[in-house]
Amino acid sequence: MEGRGMLLKFKTQNRRESVPFLQPVEELPVYDLIVAGLGTAGVYAALTAAKQGLRVLGIEKLNCCGGTGTAGDVHGYYFGTPGGIYEELDEKVREMESDGYMPVVGLNPEAKKYVCEQALIDSKVEIHYESRVTGVLMEENTVCGIQWIENGEEKTALAKITLDCTGESGICDTIGCRMERGRAFDGQVQPYSVVQPEIVNGLVEFYHYLDCGYMDALDAGQYAKACVDAACLLHYNLEDYRTRRVLGISILLGLREGRRIVGEETVELQDYLEDRMTDHPAFYAYSNLDNHGRDLAFESEVLQDWLVASSLWGINISVPVPLGCCIPKGYEGILAAGRNISIGHDIASCVRQRRDMQKCGEAVGCAAALAIRKGISVREVPYEELKKQLLATGCLKKTDDSGIWDIEEGRWHRTAWLNEAGDIYQGLKSNRPGIAIWSAKRMGKCVEHKLEEWLSDSDRNVARNSALALGILGNRKALPALRCMAEERDSYVPKTSRKYNQLRGLSAVYLLGRLRDGEAVGILEKIMEHPEDNCGQEYQYDSFIRSQKEYGFQFFTHAVMALSRIAAAHPELSGEITGKIQEAMKGPFFESLLSDTSEDAIYISCVARNMRELIK
Repeated sequence: MEGRGMLLKFKTQNRRESVPFLQPVEELPVYDLIVAGLGTAGVYAALTAAKQGLRVLGIEKLNCCGGTGTAGDVHGYYFGTPGGIYEELDEKVREMESDGYMPVVGLNPEAKKYVCEQALIDSKVEIHYESRVTGVLMEENTVCGIQWIENGEEKTALAKITLDCTGESGICDTIGCRMERGRAFDGQVQPYSVVQPEIVNGLVEFYHYLDCGYMDALDAGQYAKACVDAACLLHYNLEDYRTRRVLGISILLGLREGRRIVGEETVELQDYLEDRMTDHPAFYAYSNLDNHGRDLAFESEVLQDWLVASSLWGINISVPVPLGCCIPKGYEGILAAGRNISIGHDIASCVRQRRDMQKCGEAVGCAAALAIRKGISVREVPYEELKKQLLATGCLKKTDDSGIWDIEEGRWHRTAWLNEAGDIYQGLKSNRPGIAIWSAKRMGKCVEHKLEEWLSDSDRNVARNSALALGILGNRKALPALRCMAEERDSYVPKTSRKYNQLRGLSAVYLLGRLRDGEAVGILEKIMEHPEDNCGQEYQYDSFIRSQKEYGFQFFTHAVMALSRIAAAHPELSGEITGKIQEAMKGPFFESLLSDTSEDAIYISCVARNMRELIK
């Protein structure tokens, strides 16, 4: 790096700017690797590279490392794959917990702060806390270093590779990498949560959290308001809090998704479901599609096929993630690790668990070290060498490719898609039809004629679940049965998932829109106008849908979206449908959603406000 032609890139009021960098580069410190963000992924990337002899600089905006698992008070794990160097550190945390730390469920966050920091120091990582990246040094398409501000002083350093672990892809965005954010319909990311640690049976738990809806973490006003609202949550339900020993709220909001890079490779849910996945994984992700969304009506068709029509929320999948997802497309000298890597929104709710993001950091740190030692681009790192090192630490294991998993009566077991019509029939007949419905989708034409026959089966479950399967296959012979289920608001709830199973009536409403059924307009308009009418049936509630009003919200949003799809496909109906939707948005039910400030309704109110703006 000679410095000639080097530019300093930065952002001012969301505008990218660049100026010639005139400072002599020989005056600047040079590192092998700069890691921006010492959070969930960054700690393990820096530690891995430093252990392999690299000179590593770590920049962190907080006054501690570890991110969500320390400052964010999420001190337990929700799925993810075991293995890798994070397990060594976790074991040290457990050993320290007997030395005066408050006992917790999971890993004590204060002990983990210490263990992570000490591991970085022992490996000679140079740590700079309370520091923020302000600019990026570039030569053509190659990142050469960064500028940051620390204690009011601007500093600059060069590096062979810079790693963006900032969560929101701050460095990648500054240099102009292609970015994506949220779902296709409205750009919204997964809901954020507020974590409320509390003492239960003498242990600190973090499991009481509140999903609060949508917020753009890059919008200072929205983020500040979310923090203030979070601080006020203890006042929403005083009776509940009088019986609980709540310690307060976390200093970090629980952000599940943000800006994602467009990488050399991308993992998409559609590819996973159609068995088009990489054969050279850097790590595996393992979880269900846990997006915490209660407004599934606004998600993509493939995600609604999985979650709404098939009730497969609780099915766990193992997803191979290649190194290419961590390489911003078209740029050199820059990598990403954490929830900002190149994964589609639909599958991001699986590829975000803390265990797997820690392993993502390790894998990227290992790849960076290999590239630097060999003097090659990260794109040229021999996969077999990377794989060998990751296998040695347990970051990558043959057992990580574990397929799909289900739980019955509290016991997890590996399951598989069905390949025989007879097995699918029995599955559709059972109270757990989701696997059979999706298996029918995978078999397609091979089983479609059987599904058509089963529409008239004497067993109600077989007939109606066959209609759901035909619906996601796009077969219009399902329409009469779907109209019937929607009109009567079929209250049957399958037991496919451990929770968040969908009412069959809701599944039918979604599929009527998916099939653009013009004959269902009257039924759907009636549902939209009277969403809380349960037609004399009793609904079952769970931890996601906890009241009649929330079911009303589900019927309302699915009916609105179904009608919108039908209007787009039938121009002759568009005027009538548009008028009805606008009228419903001014009606008493929707207004009640906007005005409800109870704790359970915080998320729903946020979604309703978003929906109102979209309709406008």
